[in-house]
Amino acid sequence: KPVVAKSKASKPAEKALKAAKAVKKGIQKKPTRKIRTKIHFYRPKTLKLARKPKYPRRSVPKTNKLDQYQILKYPLTTESAMKKIEE
Repeated sequence: KPVVAKSKASKPAEKALKAAKAVKKGIQKKPTRKIRTKIHFYRPKTLKLARKPKYPRRSVPKTNKLDQYQILKYPLTTESAMKKIEE
């Protein structure tokens, strides 16, 4: 505790100490209740994590069905494809 000398500065110092103590203590007031505005209860939306698989579900990756030989056997005959062939 600080020792305060009895002088003219004594009263403001005591007042300041009292105020500091009150600020430190804070104001204790009755907790308020939340006012319910809706009659239905909606479950709160929680965190949805993305999937992190431990292993792949397919043992072998898919192969490209339209490889270089398939394109020669069955060429694409749409208008845009024909235009590209002509150029």
